[in-house]
Amino acid sequence: MDKNALVGRCGLYCGACVIYRAERDDPEWQKRLAEHFKCPAEKVCCQGCGVLTPDCWGNDCGMVKCLDERGYQFCYECSEYEAKTCDKFEEIWKRYLEEDSVDLRENLSRIKEGEVEEWLKDCEKLYTCPHCGKPITTGAEKCHHCYLEL
Repeated sequence: MDKNALVGRCGLYCGACVIYRAERDDPEWQKRLAEHFKCPAEKVCCQGCGVLTPDCWGNDCGMVKCLDERGYQFCYECSEYEAKTCDKFEEIWKRYLEEDSVDLRENLSRIKEGEVEEWLKDCEKLYTCPHCGKPITTGAEKCHHCYLEL
């Protein structure tokens, strides 16, 4: 798989998304998410923003739809992002920053500056359980593989 597929168009690292992780790591988790979102389990799937397929969860993402409508690849390309007047972006930026300590603006800045490879490597390290070495999600308090505190 192309690692650039995991570069979220809003600045999120797709490899740490609960949808992405549940599909790959735990069919039971995937089923629980499907129940929560009231959809079939097979709809809880995504390959990452860089390679959205027709079945990907990301196709229903408001950010993806907005970017596609405007012809942008990333939020930083939009004047509303720069002016901090995009309600969609400001809402998720604030939520990820407060709940998960993820700064989407900082991530997008690195992506914009051409630091994609380095950023992806940093994300892989950041979202790896220090106990079992398996991938984890944003905001996780426990590893969903070994169940140890992070």
